Amino acid sequence: MKTEWTAERSTLALLVPNRNKGMVKEIFALADKRDNSFVTIRISNVHRPRSTGYGSQNHHLNGHIQQLAEYTGNHFEVVKLEVKNRAIGMGYPMFVVDGRVKEDIHGRPMGISESDASVEECSLLIEAVHQLAAEIGYVLREE
Repeated sequence: MKTEWTAERSTLALLVPNRNKGMVKEIFALADKRDNSFVTIRISNVHRPRSTGYGSQNHHLNGHIQQLAEYTGNHFEVVKLEVKNRAIGMGYPMFVVDGRVKEDIHGRPMGISESDASVEECSLLIEAVHQLAAEIGYVLREE
């Protein structure tokens, strides 16, 4: 679970660990330089990050999405959005900005970027792409 919002930095009271103080100062300095006193705050539960590269969940997922895109004649991103939409019904997190769920052009909730997904959340995407392939009668190749 995670939440994200934008706030004026003057409204924040942070106890920043020493190892992060330099980065926080840089973020605030950049906000000042841009004449923008707002910062975005993201808080989430700790989760295992996903691996990337050959043999990873990310490779598995995107390989299947590419196969379905080629089979259906749709763009890669169109298939990916459909997979995320289906995964939301399985518990995949929705993309929330300033407390509001972002929607696609059909008014359906959008899922978070897979780069922000945990191992468990990416598993939901893989399950959704497998279900989509089964529904349209396409046998996915495991590469």
